[in-house]
Amino acid sequence: MRAVISELRRAVTGRPFVLASLGTAVCVFVGAFSDVFAVFTVGGDMFGAHRVILLNALKSNVMLLAVPILAAIPFSSSFAEDKRSGFLKQYLTRTDTDSYLWGKGAASMLSGGLAIVIGIFAAFFVLFLVLSPVEYFGQRAVVSLMPKVLKYSILFFLCGCLWAGVGLIASALFNNVYLAYAAPFISCYLLIILQERYLRGEFMVNPRNWLTLAGDWPLEGWSAHILLFALCLACLPIFFLVASGRLRERDRDTVFSNRKSKEKRIAARIAKSERRRAKRTHKPSEAGQALSVAAYNFKMWRGNARIPLTFALAFILCFMLSDKAASFAFSAGTAMQAFEPFIWTFGDAGSILLMSLLLILLFADMPYLDPGAPYYIVRMKRRTWGLGQLIYTIAATVLFMLFVFAVTTLMCVKKSFIGNMWSETAAILGYSGAGEKIVLPVLLRTLEMSRPYKCALAVFLLMLMYSLVLSLVMLLAKVRRGKAAGIVAAFALSLWGFLLDPQLIKQVLGFSDEQMYKANVAAGWLSPLNHATYHMHSFGYDNLPKLWQTYLIFGLASILLMLLILRAMRRFNFDFTGTENE
Repeated sequence: MRAVISELRRAVTGRPFVLASLGTAVCVFVGAFSDVFAVFTVGGDMFGAHRVILLNALKSNVMLLAVPILAAIPFSSSFAEDKRSGFLKQYLTRTDTDSYLWGKGAASMLSGGLAIVIGIFAAFFVLFLVLSPVEYFGQRAVVSLMPKVLKYSILFFLCGCLWAGVGLIASALFNNVYLAYAAPFISCYLLIILQERYLRGEFMVNPRNWLTLAGDWPLEGWSAHILLFALCLACLPIFFLVASGRLRERDRDTVFSNRKSKEKRIAARIAKSERRRAKRTHKPSEAGQALSVAAYNFKMWRGNARIPLTFALAFILCFMLSDKAASFAFSAGTAMQAFEPFIWTFGDAGSILLMSLLLILLFADMPYLDPGAPYYIVRMKRRTWGLGQLIYTIAATVLFMLFVFAVTTLMCVKKSFIGNMWSETAAILGYSGAGEKIVLPVLLRTLEMSRPYKCALAVFLLMLMYSLVLSLVMLLAKVRRGKAAGIVAAFALSLWGFLLDPQLIKQVLGFSDEQMYKANVAAGWLSPLNHATYHMHSFGYDNLPKLWQTYLIFGLASILLMLLILRAMRRFNFDFTGTENE
């Protein structure tokens, strides 16, 4: 118990706990904004309206999305941080391992639940202060909603404990802070995908139903509390087993091990590779050396938390973006052509923009300047090393886009066919105008002037070439000005495409139809993001760019960026300070 109290004190007195509580309150306010606005514009409701508004806000999408993220903030990463900082070494000399682990698990889970509940009640108090002066008694009896508020508060507390426990398990399993924060969100959406796409009858699998009590829950909804409590109890022994195994590996994989062991392993691996090359009768060509640099960069994916995190977020984003098409097909009882989910999802500029931003995370640590890089640089020209970075960037971008294409296609495979013809779902979306209502770019000209295979290939190539240009712009800025400049350049290019959106221009400037046509054509030519959007191209009767013209523009831009990167490599400052640290 002493260990639990000590760890819980560390958790609730830290800034992350305050941040998580404030974030929860903000999410409640965002979910309640429209209802609060209606109270002041339409008129006060019966007494206790602030409680109704709170309950509605707790069921809002923003709140359901934020709970797994906010619950992991206070203390889920603490195990990995204790190992890295050396705190664990001093702490375990004052207590036994079992007490530390049980205390760590209980305190982390309680802190996640408390942060959510404190944020909810803080928002509830503010809503009471703001709304109670304008509320009034109606002509009917008022039923107290406080028992329902308490019931949902307990539900959110247990859910916060559960997701904090999932983050803590990830912290021990992967020994990484990023994955500790991301694991609850990823796990939550994996369960949502599993239930909504493949197990529609099993409503208890969906985490959203845990908080909204959607479905036929026994015991008047209290069975959801029992389920979450049982899952919370299961997290504790799982964390204990995983963390115990990690602590037994301290001589090899913890803060007590020599930090230079990674350098030695890399040096040994490169020395072995050099011995193999020495046995060859000829010296490796410049192309072979560049390929070896690219292969080495791919090897550095192992143990890099950003890589699985990027692909996991891409998987979730594919589900979220393709959900409109899949849900419409399910509700209409119709099938889709296998490539239609990809075509309709990434035929939209907003979807392309969101997915391409994940490349910033994928290439955040480019170019790799880890302890193994000097062994390559002293054995080859700067140009050759830069060419290897280019090969790696191109190959990684292609691999990432193939992953996005495969995931988006396979997610809807249960209700799809592979024939090269548009489905009944596409016909309904296009000819009835239903596509506009749910904001899907299912246009008649697409259906009438192309086939699914050809259209899917065009959408893929446009998205790939735009992503490649974005990756090369980021790499060029990093080589010339540093890593921070690369991230800024990637965001700037994305922002440029976002601001040149024709609909945004119409809303901001209020153009007429004639002016809007000219703005649409200008945005189609000037915006890289619009070039990557399939329906923003000419199909024979307007002045928008044709597909072959976009391919040519993206191709020339990519070649120019590659030449500039190779030239910038001549003056690149190789700074290996701190490479001895993991």
